[in-house]
Amino acid sequence: MIKISNLNFQNQTIETIEVNGETVDNLEIKLTKTKFNIVIVKDGKSIKKEIKKKDAIVDLVIEEVEFVQEVVVKDIKEVVEENIEVVEVVVEDIKEEVVKPVTLAKIKDLLKEHIPKKNTLDSYCRTMEQVYNYFKVEDIHELLSTKEKNIIHYLEEKYQSISTIKSKLCAVYKVYKLLNIENELFKNKIEHYAYEQKINQDKHKELNKQTTQDGNSIIEYFENKLAELEFQEDNWTQQNQLYCILKIYLTYGVLRPSEILDCSITENDCEGNHINVKTKQIVIHHHKNDRKGKKIIDIENEELVECLRKGLGKYLVLNQNDALYQSSSAFTKMFKKEFNDYTPYCLRKAVSSAYIAEGDVEKIKTLEHNQGHSLQVILDSYNVYSKAS
Repeated sequence: MIKISNLNFQNQTIETIEVNGETVDNLEIKLTKTKFNIVIVKDGKSIKKEIKKKDAIVDLVIEEVEFVQEVVVKDIKEVVEENIEVVEVVVEDIKEEVVKPVTLAKIKDLLKEHIPKKNTLDSYCRTMEQVYNYFKVEDIHELLSTKEKNIIHYLEEKYQSISTIKSKLCAVYKVYKLLNIENELFKNKIEHYAYEQKINQDKHKELNKQTTQDGNSIIEYFENKLAELEFQEDNWTQQNQLYCILKIYLTYGVLRPSEILDCSITENDCEGNHINVKTKQIVIHHHKNDRKGKKIIDIENEELVECLRKGLGKYLVLNQNDALYQSSSAFTKMFKKEFNDYTPYCLRKAVSSAYIAEGDVEKIKTLEHNQGHSLQVILDSYNVYSKAS
């Protein structure tokens, strides 16, 4: 008996070959993407078998090869005759993986498995849905294999911003990699837009600068709003939540919305993002640079700690239905509505610019840690209020 397990035409691999209870003088095999040839020499007699497979992806498990007088190939219906003595080849339990279309739902599941950050995941899934709906090709594998130039042209025509086009191309290229499809065209296009983005950022850096007075007026606006909100002692209302958020933003730097959306208030450490009112720490496990480890911010403001205690066992921020916001954009929409169309990133830029203008190195280092940006990134992207008034 000869057992050949997990014969894979596409990868051209065989997991194991076992010989039990028989003496075999010689064994030769040849495996390509479409054919499997085996030659067995036993007692001076040669037995040759060829199995053809039209499909490129297939798994075969050949369970038994017995030496008897007649060739019977089960499930393949093929008789092999050579100028040698005829023997019986029994092929049992053939397992074949049928090539199925790769659906959009399957792609979204793959992206969920490989992209832990929710904002990035949402952006990539949205991009793939746009491409899918535009080209209307059911099989994503076929779509990416046959319409790469069309997809690039579609994204370049649909969007004007270099950074947006690059982001969209990166989303599609991620799917190429997940499906093991090589694509130098997409790779080169992404590199092209990355260079263009850097050049434009440098070219327009000074043109985009605003006065320090503009930045300080934004900070002053939020300080006034904080005073107006006050803190209600009765329960964990949205007003109290916004009060605590603004207090954190104006005292410790503006955390990304994604870092506070599911931030719970506890008296114990846990795996998710949370504020521990006992240790007086904001602990962010999941953030843009979480490969460097969790981010811990010490809360030295006792008044803020006491306010946060009112939300013990709940989340830092909830929507009007007392449920978590489903995305950063949903939170930002609420924030803009509450605060004169300002987004958290408007305040983030104003605070960053103020710290840079002040020039206190230790405070700048603290801001780097709390906001999760290097000094160079702060200078390049967030120090926008630096022109003389």
